[in-house]
Amino acid sequence: MIMKSVLLCVFSGTGNTGIVTEMLRDHLVRRGCSVDIVLIEDVLKGKRTVEPGRYDLVGIGCQVIGFAAPSLVTRFIRGLPRGRGKKAFVFRTAGGVAPINYNASNPMIRSLRRRGYEVFHERLFSISSNWIFRFDDDVIVRLHESARRKTGLMADALIRGENRLLKTGIRQRILMEAVAALTPPFFRLGGKDFRVDDGCTHCGLCVRNCPAGNSGERISKIRFRLSCNSCLRCLYACPSHSIRLRRFAFFAVEGGYDIRKILAAASSSPREKPRPEPEFLERYLSDDSL
Repeated sequence: MIMKSVLLCVFSGTGNTGIVTEMLRDHLVRRGCSVDIVLIEDVLKGKRTVEPGRYDLVGIGCQVIGFAAPSLVTRFIRGLPRGRGKKAFVFRTAGGVAPINYNASNPMIRSLRRRGYEVFHERLFSISSNWIFRFDDDVIVRLHESARRKTGLMADALIRGENRLLKTGIRQRILMEAVAALTPPFFRLGGKDFRVDDGCTHCGLCVRNCPAGNSGERISKIRFRLSCNSCLRCLYACPSHSIRLRRFAFFAVEGGYDIRKILAAASSSPREKPRPEPEFLERYLSDDSL
């Protein structure tokens, strides 16, 4: 087997995509590949540069938000150096793996192709949902184990050069791409829905960590702008739990969200009233083609 060099360019809002990226990296390294990971937000903030031409394969990883790609990922792709036929692949994380999300990467793939990249492989993973519906911990653990297995399958397929792009019927594709075109502007406007209460200690974490630069401090108050990607990182990571949504409070899952803490505490006793399992779960766990 010829060793391949792989560049993984990743945006992970609250950790799900980051975990999948680490799994994929570990599988590729065990198969003899060299792998570098670059955070998309660091490139956009000028902290890092990216040189896809140095690698055999280039991967773009991010979450599905509103049946679309985060705006900052779209901006990153448009600024990539010309690919000149470079092989590329896409991997996404979502709260559910189902045909309704299969078209979410199509605009990304088209943008990559316009930049001269040959996109040959795509895969969608689920570990948990940090939006609206919180999965039970045992479901998250099972999805995490499945993601570890499926990232191994993806690593093998990438090394073989296997073509794999998700497809749906044309009617669903047109419908979901129309919806996906509307969600990024909605989320940018939704960034103004965040509010900070009196418990704020002005630690500056939300300002430093916002991947889109949507938050800033002015006249001793945290202000939110119109560049939000709705990843909810600021809300979940606030140490004083002072950030909230007003009209769209239902976006945030009950009890906050820290995927690494959830996985670390997975051996704790189950909830007294388990939530219903997500509809896609059993098929996704049992079918490695998904």
